[in-house]
Amino acid sequence: MERKTRRTVIDIAQHQSTIDFDEAELSPPFTFPEYQKELLVRRFAADVIDIAIVAAVYLIFVGVTYFQMPEPGIDRRTGGIYIAGLLVLTGVYFLLFMMSTSQTPGMKLKRLVVVTRDGNALDSRSACLRGFGYFISIAPLMLGFVWALVDPEHLTWADKVSGTFLKKV
Repeated sequence: MERKTRRTVIDIAQHQSTIDFDEAELSPPFTFPEYQKELLVRRFAADVIDIAIVAAVYLIFVGVTYFQMPEPGIDRRTGGIYIAGLLVLTGVYFLLFMMSTSQTPGMKLKRLVVVTRDGNALDSRSACLRGFGYFISIAPLMLGFVWALVDPEHLTWADKVSGTFLKKV
């Protein structure tokens, strides 16, 4: 018994317009400003200030909830919930400030602002992407922020995810 094969050939040229690669070669690629390396110390100081603010608020929360427990004590489950709550609070803190003013209180003290590649203030899409970038930067023990030290462009994961960078005010 001989098997017949049916082959369908699809020509993509019929369904897709052509792409003009010559035009793309003429436009220069975006590179982040060279001064990102100069901002590392300011950026780190701003992050420390922001983390201190979040930690202070969170310590108040932990204190209040701890003393409201029927049997005060921290076991593995309670500790896990407290750690998860801290990570979520930190991410929400950064997200809300990015959506509202494009700078956190720490950035404001260090005279920094987050801008898009065009140099404009963040729109809601960029702010949400940056907020998501904060979550993925915070989750692996703040490795996303430390990444700026080894990255050739000196950008954090939040910068890379959202296509934004810091600028001096």
